[in-house]
Amino acid sequence: MKKPVVDYTKLRLSNITSKEYRHLLLLLGWVAYFIMYLVTENFIPVSKCHVVHCFIDDLIPFNDYFVIFYVSWYIFMVLSLLVFVLYDIKSFVWAQKLIIGMQIIAVITYIVWPSVQNLRPDTFERDNVLTRLLGFIYSVDTPTGVCPSLHVGYTLAVLSAWIVKRDIKLWQKIFITAWGLMICISVCFVKQHSFVDVCAAFILYLFLELILFEREFKLGKRRIGDRRDGTKLRDIDAMHYIMPLMYPNRCDNEAYMKLAVDITSTEDYIREYNKAHPDDRIAIFDVVIAAALKLLRMRPQMNRFIANQTMYQRNNITAAFTVKKEFRDDGDETLARIVAEDDDTLGSISHKVREQIALCKNEDDQSTEAMNFIMKLPGKHIIGAVARFLDRHGWMPASVIATDPYQCSVVLTNLGSLGLDIGYHHLMNWGTNSIFIIIGTKKFKPHHDQEGNVTMKKELDLAFTIDERISDGFYYARSLRLMKTLIENPALLEGPLSEEVR
Repeated sequence: MKKPVVDYTKLRLSNITSKEYRHLLLLLGWVAYFIMYLVTENFIPVSKCHVVHCFIDDLIPFNDYFVIFYVSWYIFMVLSLLVFVLYDIKSFVWAQKLIIGMQIIAVITYIVWPSVQNLRPDTFERDNVLTRLLGFIYSVDTPTGVCPSLHVGYTLAVLSAWIVKRDIKLWQKIFITAWGLMICISVCFVKQHSFVDVCAAFILYLFLELILFEREFKLGKRRIGDRRDGTKLRDIDAMHYIMPLMYPNRCDNEAYMKLAVDITSTEDYIREYNKAHPDDRIAIFDVVIAAALKLLRMRPQMNRFIANQTMYQRNNITAAFTVKKEFRDDGDETLARIVAEDDDTLGSISHKVREQIALCKNEDDQSTEAMNFIMKLPGKHIIGAVARFLDRHGWMPASVIATDPYQCSVVLTNLGSLGLDIGYHHLMNWGTNSIFIIIGTKKFKPHHDQEGNVTMKKELDLAFTIDERISDGFYYARSLRLMKTLIENPALLEGPLSEEVR
């Protein structure tokens, strides 16, 4: 039998606030909620409650068999939280934070806007164990305080924790998801909740998931119109305000630029650097990534994106690239993503790149795991439509887009490592990425001076695909010249990203 990650036999009231056991304090949220639940149930009369109903409720038939899924909720919740608290504290904290957030918001809603539903049948057509069980539920659970449905909300909170777990198999995730969805559906078929209550619970879950689990996204102080990953630009000129309205698709506004970089001095620098740091060697790819991140820090307009016909300044600087697990035709690809900090240097960025490559070769990234899971679900067209809507408004769950390259400042691909020359990669209407850089092969090229003399220089070609709506040609030209300077003089990358280049 698997051993619990924490030895609960040593738990005492005197040490419950210790690092080892303090996660259990989150269970106090249930105590506070049940107290408030009793208050709202007994002191708010039905006459003061708003009736929750929609036309979809009339289309959903009563079905007593769904009471099986409805009462299985208790097993689902207790068993899930018990597994989490014994074997996965991170998942326990994940689920409990969502649950407590729902409890707080729901209780406030029940007090400020009390609700009731009148959907329960007066009599049952059949007399069996299921209808008797449902009759008992009706007798002990009043039809008030229904919007949002916490039966659904708690299920989504726990289901979310299961889905992001990495140590369970795909079939287990599918089974748990199917079970959770049947629980959510059952509340309507046994007439315990209106379809409106279910939708409200889903919206509440999504809101809390975005607020509580933003990963590397920094929330900061946000105004209306800001996204969690970007700040709405409110002082741009009229042309850049109008362009997203007239040309809403990123793929329709691609500008292509090519940059030839003399890497003679760069390769000399890399050789000397690797001699001095044999355990932390760098490659030309590291220099290009570091230069791109420095460019985004120095030239903030390059770190903008357009979403839902609105321009935003991205809140952080991120780079993404794909990693081939095995160099064969059927070898899997996975996604790598690094987040730059102001104090990052060439050395620290190279270290982050190596860490990501090692991680990706050994296991799937979170976004790949999420995509593998979604691929098994039915209703792909509905899933796609919902996903595009959430993406357009910046509401996609962080667990789904944790390593999505098209949610990053810049995406890079090193075709030179495959022996290929540069090409131009299109941008995506999905996500927020506005810059794609392709790195080609190293080549010796002739250069002519004013007297007609020819010298051969080793160059690296870079191809840029940029969303032309976010800035103008002059700004882009100066930005690419800075990129060229940084790659040709990598010593400029030894300082922190925030250090100005003169």
